[in-house]
Amino acid sequence: MKWKLIMLLALVSVGFNSCSISDDDSFSDVQLEIVAVTAVEFPAELKFGEINNIIVRYDNPTTCNRFEGFNVDSTLNQRTVSIVTTRTTPNNGNCAMTNLPTEQILRFLPTSNGSYVFRFLSGQDANNEPTYLEFTVEVVE
Repeated sequence: MKWKLIMLLALVSVGFNSCSISDDDSFSDVQLEIVAVTAVEFPAELKFGEINNIIVRYDNPTTCNRFEGFNVDSTLNQRTVSIVTTRTTPNNGNCAMTNLPTEQILRFLPTSNGSYVFRFLSGQDANNEPTYLEFTVEVVE
């Protein structure tokens, strides 16, 4: 019992001493950003019970933005999708504006037959309301 307690204390001590937060890091800020979808490419049909690949294209705004993932909201057979990037700003502030065309694969597993409606966030209108690219896709067995 005493041996286990000593090992536990040693591990906790190493854990606290192995990580340090310093002010000399090369990056000062990390933010999540939503990026507008520019185009989407679906397979001819979605197959029930199988993972289907959907190609989603967007313009990566800066050299500091990295793809983080998809945000998908589900309501019955409707999916609202947006792209989330991580923007890490270096201390020197050098983030070049690129609008580099980029694509990612959205892996989708249909769990019911019929059709799915996909809405991909494509930006905002003049009233700052979200706009979407909408697609209705049939699922086959």
